[in-house]
Amino acid sequence: MKKIIIMLLMVLPLVAGAQTKIKETAVPRSVLLALEKTYDSYKVRTWYQAPGQYIAELVIDGQNGRSYFTAGGDWQYSTFPVKAEECPTLMNTYFVNNYPGYRIKNIEYVEEMNGDNYYRMIIIKKGIAESDCEMIFDTRGKLMKSNAPDPDAVKRDYYTHNNPDASEKKITEETGTEKSRHRNRPAPKVDEPQVEQFTPSDEIEAHFKKAMGKRVSAGPEWVMRNGEYAVAYFSNAQKVKMEAVYQLSNNQPIMNGKTLAKDRYNSTILKYIAEKFSGEKYKIEKMVQYEFNSKYRDPIDGKKPKPYTYVVISQKVKGSRELKYTRMEFDSRNAFIGLIAQPLDEKDVQ
Repeated sequence: MKKIIIMLLMVLPLVAGAQTKIKETAVPRSVLLALEKTYDSYKVRTWYQAPGQYIAELVIDGQNGRSYFTAGGDWQYSTFPVKAEECPTLMNTYFVNNYPGYRIKNIEYVEEMNGDNYYRMIIIKKGIAESDCEMIFDTRGKLMKSNAPDPDAVKRDYYTHNNPDASEKKITEETGTEKSRHRNRPAPKVDEPQVEQFTPSDEIEAHFKKAMGKRVSAGPEWVMRNGEYAVAYFSNAQKVKMEAVYQLSNNQPIMNGKTLAKDRYNSTILKYIAEKFSGEKYKIEKMVQYEFNSKYRDPIDGKKPKPYTYVVISQKVKGSRELKYTRMEFDSRNAFIGLIAQPLDEKDVQ
């Protein structure tokens, strides 16, 4: 199994860049027969040829996928794109707890000829020109193989980056002065991040002015989000807090966010939160509805993404004035998507 997985990890990226679209009449009969033996019911959309391989882009039980065959007619494996919410909880929890500052690029469910099935998750560190990393999980969500950085190093680097005072604390602990300073240190502050000054490109500012015009009553205040986006925080003419998000790589608008008033909170989401936090004290810091620009298309499937809702929940840490935060996302049907490990940017609730 391990040898097969290693071979697959090496082959998949190469195949993606060397495919030629062909007609079914150009596919060897041995490959067509192999497909018939592999799946009882299917519909082929397109055939591709790669060095030593034939690839069928197909639909099985209403799910899009790809099947890979050798030139000699042997089925190798099939891949099916899946969403994070469709994956085992253990798998999603592992990613959220171990890779802050990273995002999921895509997930595939893989079926192999020997009956071994597993999930292949591609993650990437948020920022410009970062490399893909991949992790293999079994069907229960247990990590089997990964070429991603060591989780402890990732969390340590993320903590150091977001807690610059930690090094100073370490020094005082080593010199034995931390105890004496403890009595005089200020009480923990709640949600008062230091926002770095950021100036977007002229093209992004032009997009913002064209879209918003005179409908701005306060702002905008610009921040960079994850090294990939420029975000304008502002209030519209109705004093509603808004966000406008732009792609830094091409200066194009992606989506707008609207912070909901408490009396406009979605009842389905409120019910879900109440059930998950039953018996606990909590406060909804904000609920933001994001809607994508009419011209924006997902770079993976080419479709316009559906709206979603972002929620930040705070809870008091027992025995302290500090707050801990839970960040959640819900889809267009108000169903829970998953957790977010860190603030979106410096303006987000810390």
